[in-house]
Amino acid sequence: MKSKYNKGEWLSNPPQGYDIVRTNGERKIVLNEQGKKLKKAWEWKLKGMKNEEIVVKLEKLGVKMYKQQIYKIFKNPFYCGLIAHGMLDGKVVEGKHEKMVSQEVFFQIHKIRESSTRFAVPHKKENEAIPLKVFISCADCGEPMTGYIVKKKNLYYYKCRKKGCKCNKSAKDMHKYFLEELAKYSVKKDLMTAIAFELEHAYYEKNKDNSDKEKEFSKQLNEVKANIEILDKKFYIKEEMTKEKYTKMVFELEEQEAKIIKELEQCSHSISNLNEKIVEAAELCLKLPEIWENGSFSTKEELQKLIFPEGLAYDKKLQAFRTGKVNEAIVEIARLSGDLSKMTKGLKVPKNSKSLLAVREGFEPSVPVAQYDSLANCSFRPLRHLTHTFFQGTAKVAKNNLFQKQKIKKTNCFFI
Repeated sequence: MKSKYNKGEWLSNPPQGYDIVRTNGERKIVLNEQGKKLKKAWEWKLKGMKNEEIVVKLEKLGVKMYKQQIYKIFKNPFYCGLIAHGMLDGKVVEGKHEKMVSQEVFFQIHKIRESSTRFAVPHKKENEAIPLKVFISCADCGEPMTGYIVKKKNLYYYKCRKKGCKCNKSAKDMHKYFLEELAKYSVKKDLMTAIAFELEHAYYEKNKDNSDKEKEFSKQLNEVKANIEILDKKFYIKEEMTKEKYTKMVFELEEQEAKIIKELEQCSHSISNLNEKIVEAAELCLKLPEIWENGSFSTKEELQKLIFPEGLAYDKKLQAFRTGKVNEAIVEIARLSGDLSKMTKGLKVPKNSKSLLAVREGFEPSVPVAQYDSLANCSFRPLRHLTHTFFQGTAKVAKNNLFQKQKIKKTNCFFI
């Protein structure tokens, strides 16, 4: 039985979405009709949809599902063609069954789940009146702020969850402050072409040396994989080493493999439709406050996390937000809008361009973010969920109907 598992044969009952069929005496595990519908769930998850929303959409397709079930499905490597079983002593092998999704998709969703812990406080009910719940925190104690309603006035408020903190603010005022914060990153429409030019130029300048690094890391990765295969043959086929020695050596090689893959992610930079994606990012910045104010609850949440990935802290004494980490792409696009608007000719950014810490047109009061001396200090690379985020979403728009759909979509650009 163990030898069959090592060969990639799954001997137990398959998980949800699969059936066992026999053809000419051969046992096969294939996707059933329900499994074909479940494939949609992976697509929706990649687009940033919540598990609760996915469950509702699956039910409309006739697939009854609990939130816990979909969570288990996204964790199970069986769906991407891999087998993990107790008989394999911790080893994962390539299965012979039909894949529901590619390994790339599986690990992308794994990274999405890992990166979602910052805002993982469950909501009893999504309340359109308090979209900043948990996203904002108290500047005094650092605790997330929750929301409540004063029924007599029919007014919503945000308050700190810590007892005795007394950090409390009406939702109306809090939303006003947040819209003002978003407005700091809005750009000028007449500079869209210039901004796209500058960003695209910077991308190619910063990534021209990466191809050599990518080749070298790819070579190293192939060597490590080859060494793992050699060890597998020595242990499983030729039986030339002990289990303890094999386990130790494979573990060391797998650690090397993980490090090399990380390095590859850092230097990989191939982006299709680069100009189109840059324009999408800039278009999003045209009317950030309007998109948030008129968007659905999920649109508001996605936009908040996109612009301020670590949330915002509310200072009750100053009655303003303390801005922490801001999406660097959004900052740079806004900075370019400010710099380019002052130029009388050409597209070159001044060598000593000021950061957003300085007071300038369109950015009052100043925004406390890291200084950018010039666009040449920045670069783009493809979507990698475990790395520092450049841009996890853009406005989903039609060219002639830019802000009517009010939704966010994923793009493949990151900003370093």
